[in-house]
Amino acid sequence: MKVYYNSKIAKVVTFLADFATVMLFGVVFTEEKKLSERDKFHEASHVEQYETLFGSGLALAVGIMFTCFTFDCYGWWMLALIAIPVFLFYVWYLVEFLIRLIMYRDADKAYRMIAFEQEAYTLQDEYLKPCSERRYASSFSFLKYYNTNT
Repeated sequence: MKVYYNSKIAKVVTFLADFATVMLFGVVFTEEKKLSERDKFHEASHVEQYETLFGSGLALAVGIMFTCFTFDCYGWWMLALIAIPVFLFYVWYLVEFLIRLIMYRDADKAYRMIAFEQEAYTLQDEYLKPCSERRYASSFSFLKYYNTNT
């Protein structure tokens, strides 16, 4: 996981928020000089989630592309398919946040109830455990948080 410390990007992205670290496109940017192990585990979960959805988005984009070629329906517009893997995580995150905001009418609770955040908060204290007992985010492991009744 690549982390950029004292990042101007983090300062720009988080200037209104109550946090100093952000994961963008699989890279972590922070305003801090150093990240705690807890924060590293939290952000590593988001990196894994991003990579999972990037791979899924790539497969989807390639599938659409080959389907279009098969039916002789192609053009410059197909370059837009590149956006699917790059932005799938953020679209999913935003849609889920908006749905939860409508459900709870509380931005903080809506944020905390996003499956990506539930998994990251669950796994951020794993650094306290011996290495052999640690749990890590894995492909689509965030989906289990949709099964909870909260």
